Amino acid sequence: MKKWICILLTALLLPVLASCGSTKTEEKTESKPEEKTETAEWTRAGYFQDENENMLSITWMDDIDEPGWYVGCMIGEDAIEDSWGGTLAQEGGTLHGVLTPSGSQDELTVTVSEEGEDGLLLAVDGGESYHFVPFDMPDASIFITINTEGMGNIEYTEGEETPEPNTEYPVQSAQINLGEAATYTFLAWPQTGSVFVKWTKDGEDYSTDPQITVELTETADFVAVFEDDPGWQNPVMNFIGEYQCDRAHALVEPFDKEEAWITIDWGGSADETAHWDILGRLDTDTLTIEYSNCTKSIITYDENGEIESLEPEYEDGSGTIVFGDDGTFTWHENQSESGDDMVFEWIPVEPEPSTES
Repeated sequence: MKKWICILLTALLLPVLASCGSTKTEEKTESKPEEKTETAEWTRAGYFQDENENMLSITWMDDIDEPGWYVGCMIGEDAIEDSWGGTLAQEGGTLHGVLTPSGSQDELTVTVSEEGEDGLLLAVDGGESYHFVPFDMPDASIFITINTEGMGNIEYTEGEETPEPNTEYPVQSAQINLGEAATYTFLAWPQTGSVFVKWTKDGEDYSTDPQITVELTETADFVAVFEDDPGWQNPVMNFIGEYQCDRAHALVEPFDKEEAWITIDWGGSADETAHWDILGRLDTDTLTIEYSNCTKSIITYDENGEIESLEPEYEDGSGTIVFGDDGTFTWHENQSESGDDMVFEWIPVEPEPSTES
């Protein structure tokens, strides 16, 4: 069930998008005076809800570039991803125009019209229609904050249902404002290379379970605490080192907790070298790194062997690096003119000479 406070939050956030709403233009001609038409004053404002708990808000806005009726709506399960807003022009007895999403959804072209004695009809061009009735927004009296300490994420749902981690848009903090006590379930889940430690409430240890169901009866601050996983190792550590293929030299290094940093230098001549900077994540099942946004530069040297210039050739390179179990990796560069893959062989590390006599 959606909580009314999610809608209140949406209504407060969406007006920043008002400038993206529809604008109203007037056409005048010199040959014929403009005909004046009587348009009924739009009076239905406030909060509205339909039978599926979708929400609609209509507010008159003076403090924007073009004052008008600001319309915000939440249609769906996610209070942020499924929210839209914008200033709509009055056309006859309706409000019409484009609503801009607050998340990753597409814009909506809508028409809002009166329905019944006090209801509203929201019709989406090319989509569905929604029937709304007035809704009294209660005042918030319980304020809940959820934050993280360390490298981790949180999710929450109303009730006792297990929240679904959002791996595409992970959340590290949230706020829930309630008008009355309610039960919520919080889930803490670590980022790569971290482990969940505990939940705290108002600075005191609360639970060591990553998922907790809480009766929220008073204002409180919850924090999910994470620490580095002492047993974690970047999987590319199994392949670090220097590699060689003809005149090309490669260095494989770990980057952060799960990515690989690979530099490749290919000497075209004594005074010029092609240099690639590659950053990617190793798929441990296929031992493959698929990368993009690789930078290739041309380095030139002066007569003393010092770098004279470094000129980027491109910054959107892509390709793959596949490690073998025989101490090699195969490099396929999508921008390669020849189309040939290069096989690099690992260079064994020579032991340092003993200093003992």
